[in-house]
Amino acid sequence: MNTTIFRFALIKGLRNPLTLIFNCILPPALMLIRPLWTGENFLSGYGLLILVIWGGAFLMAQGTISDRESGAITRIMSAPISMRNYLMQNLFAYMVPLTIQVALITALGVILYDWGLTLALGLFLCYTVFTATSVMMSFAWNCLFKKKESSFTTFGAVVTFGSMLSGAYVPLELLPEALQYVGAIFPAYWGMRGISSLLELGAISIDYWIGIAAMIMFMIVFLLYGGKRRMI
Repeated sequence: MNTTIFRFALIKGLRNPLTLIFNCILPPALMLIRPLWTGENFLSGYGLLILVIWGGAFLMAQGTISDRESGAITRIMSAPISMRNYLMQNLFAYMVPLTIQVALITALGVILYDWGLTLALGLFLCYTVFTATSVMMSFAWNCLFKKKESSFTTFGAVVTFGSMLSGAYVPLELLPEALQYVGAIFPAYWGMRGISSLLELGAISIDYWIGIAAMIMFMIVFLLYGGKRRMI
């Protein structure tokens, strides 16, 4: 299969300095801040990683809106390639650096904080599924806008409030009771639910799998919605 679009999307995404910061610098930097991972700090490294992954996924997925804005997608479609092939190669290109990031985070956790096999594999799976869901959500979101600036501004607010209401950097117990359930409309809530269950029990539980299943459902909905939107 011709992977030209995949390579082009990958290079274009990583060429953005902000994307490099989110995908290559912030994750290992967070792993080196020991209080975030030992319960010695109000902030949790596990939740901050949710925020970083979410932001990194959105920055990578802006490639599709950039192609539409510049007219590149029209030229690509004039070649013998289907829209499905174009989308799949782009989405895979967005996933690759983010998945490598999750693998690096897991390896550092094992080395620096003695994560056991169950914790390491559980976190790897949860963060990977959240990564895929974030990419699909970002893709679907970008399909709503014709200008990259409009998409960026509004999604920034979604990530900020969504992370807060999901318990990513503010414990849900500190929020008003009415708001504690609003976060369930965001995939980050289910990612944090799976991670919290894993950390509290030290084992894979039903609650963990509920979080994984919910994120997969979100992923499918976002993919179906974005795939049906007119890209040109």
